[in-house]
Amino acid sequence: MMGPVLRSLSYSARRSLRSLPSASAAAFRLRSPPPPLLPFAAPAAHRIPVSDCSLPLMLSLRRTFSVNTSQLPHITDPDIESAFKDLMAMSWDELPDSLISETKKALSKSTDDKAGQEALANIFRAAEASVEFGAVLVSLRMALDDLSGVTGENVAPLPAYLEDAVKAAYRRYMTYLDSFGPDEAYLRKKVETELGTKMIHLKMRCSGIGSEWGKITLLGTSGISGSYVEQRA
Repeated sequence: MMGPVLRSLSYSARRSLRSLPSASAAAFRLRSPPPPLLPFAAPAAHRIPVSDCSLPLMLSLRRTFSVNTSQLPHITDPDIESAFKDLMAMSWDELPDSLISETKKALSKSTDDKAGQEALANIFRAAEASVEFGAVLVSLRMALDDLSGVTGENVAPLPAYLEDAVKAAYRRYMTYLDSFGPDEAYLRKKVETELGTKMIHLKMRCSGIGSEWGKITLLGTSGISGSYVEQRA
């Protein structure tokens, strides 16, 4: 269903990463990690040292958690609910075998809670797709780091094959987020949380990148409020 939207990038990206075409005068450029001065950074004279930040500004960075879980699907089967909450609380960098086994067992059991099983199946597919796509994003980030050098001494126009891969990653990511329905806001937020950081890592390493990348957030803000870890209790 939603998972396959991401999967087609994996094969093409890996093929591209194995190839070695010559560098092109692409619009994208590698950015040193970290660059001496980002294109979007303010001049040094206008920068505010950390020590100048007032206490109210620092306090505004706090994240408020909510116990409102009204937008989570209603699940009556305890085994299905446990697997669902574990998937929501777990990082999707990699799914442990124990969690996969728990989820598959809950999906295959005989139960009257068919809606709960469908909700669990949806989040499991999203988790598997995010693990695979996240690995592709990490591979792209490492390729950018290898080209730029440890201190950014090799900053240059981005090779065409990597530029195409980065653009394809953005398109796949946004298409995937748009595939979630209004009743899946909690799932969209989870995917944004898991993959958004990796997308930001790509953005940080390239200058001249499109303004559409501003739509990507480190933590999804759409949908349910609250900590997923709390839902395990």
